[in-house]
Amino acid sequence: MRILMQTTDAETEKNYRQAANALNRQRLCVLHSEAQSMERLFRDPFDVWIVDDADRQVGWLRMREEQKRLNLVLLFREPARISRLPDTVTYGFARSYEPIEVLRRIDTFPAGKGLRENTETQISRLLQEIGVPVHLKGFGLLKEAIRLLLAIDRPTEVRMMEDVYAALAESQHMPVSLIEHAMRHAIETAWLRADIGELEAAFGYTVNPERAAPSNAGFLFLLADRIRIRNGRLIS
Repeated sequence: MRILMQTTDAETEKNYRQAANALNRQRLCVLHSEAQSMERLFRDPFDVWIVDDADRQVGWLRMREEQKRLNLVLLFREPARISRLPDTVTYGFARSYEPIEVLRRIDTFPAGKGLRENTETQISRLLQEIGVPVHLKGFGLLKEAIRLLLAIDRPTEVRMMEDVYAALAESQHMPVSLIEHAMRHAIETAWLRADIGELEAAFGYTVNPERAAPSNAGFLFLLADRIRIRNGRLIS
């Protein structure tokens, strides 16, 4: 697989080169400017374009034709940006995400936009399996929150209010209180209507039908971890 990385940060370049060498199956080319990257992309058949510090870049927004054949992967300083990626983006990561894990994900999902579609399909299917009604507002919010957790480095250090609810409030144009309430309602509805076997499959044998539903955070972290495991990804 041929990967073009655009970054001006020497440490980032070094770390990604080391990661690519460790995997020993990816050809990584690093350029330092948008102009160089775009000229090279039009000339050479790369499979993936990694844009570092994508918050401050605009070139990737103009690559409409190239994006039809490219896996476009963006690294953001602000993790909240990941929750509102355009459909042309294959995947977004927090900039601090381990380079070897970014390259492993690229290696696991070589088919461009299939990465985004595959992940979203898995999240939707899992939520439906455990009984979350699709028509509830909370269904879409839970799906977006899980997708955000999957892209954030070290998810165990995530702050629900600042990193998840705030990002969703901005992208969905809703107050945080309504987001929290909609998620809670969807989770409790699922807990009442789901088959105990489906709950055990998703949450393990700690599920007890007489116990209350898990907290919003507990529910989201458990499902995000399950999807990581399904995809053979290491959990940070």
